[in-house]
Amino acid sequence: MSTTVHRRYPTLLLVLLLGFSATAFAQNADRYHIDMVVYANNDPGNMYEEDWPDNVHLRYPRKWVRLQPSSSSSSPRIVDSSDPEFAKAAQSLRMSSRYKPLFLASWEQDLQARKKSPAILIQGGKQFGKHYELEGYIRIAVERYLHLDTNLWLARFGSHAGNYYLPQQPQSYDEPEEPAPLVDEAFENSPEYLQFKQQNPGFQPSASPQQEADYPIEQIVVMKQQRRMRSDELHFIDHPKFGVIVKVTKVVAPKE
Repeated sequence: MSTTVHRRYPTLLLVLLLGFSATAFAQNADRYHIDMVVYANNDPGNMYEEDWPDNVHLRYPRKWVRLQPSSSSSSPRIVDSSDPEFAKAAQSLRMSSRYKPLFLASWEQDLQARKKSPAILIQGGKQFGKHYELEGYIRIAVERYLHLDTNLWLARFGSHAGNYYLPQQPQSYDEPEEPAPLVDEAFENSPEYLQFKQQNPGFQPSASPQQEADYPIEQIVVMKQQRRMRSDELHFIDHPKFGVIVKVTKVVAPKE
């Protein structure tokens, strides 16, 4: 009887170890290292190169996360190390007088499909009251390829306010996406409003914004793009006003 029990211990221990190793590998199967820098183009010629629309409607999604040095294995976790190729590109930006880094971070994240991937809140540059020069969010997902979706906006604060409004970054998951609508039914059926809706298909009516009067917004430029990427490659997203450099690499699980 005792001999049978002792013989079972090594087998049981092996099963437990194999199960632990499989679980650890599964937790890191979709773990990726992301390096990203968002920079402004300081070329004076770009200031009046194009006319940017002033009827932009900016909003944050309901499903979002923040980059932080979290201990949770599933949430995006800021790390100190960066890819050597990316670090070289970021250093070139710092040394150039034409470009100004606004946001620079490296983190690890468990990537999901595009429909399940949360938005990562981004902000950087100089702070003006409750806002920053750069705000918005990105999404990084993995399916057959890696996918990067950007919805970033770069604001220029000055002395003359335009027809702009910056939404506040959400602080709690219980916050609604937008304030309660104030548009009445008669106005919704007016020809002016219908024409505006045709020109802005993603617009949703919201309450009248209360923008900080101390920092008028002269211009807002939006970078809303979708990019299919490959891992271990440096990717550039070009824009006349600002750009993104990103590199995504697979995190290799340690061998047992």
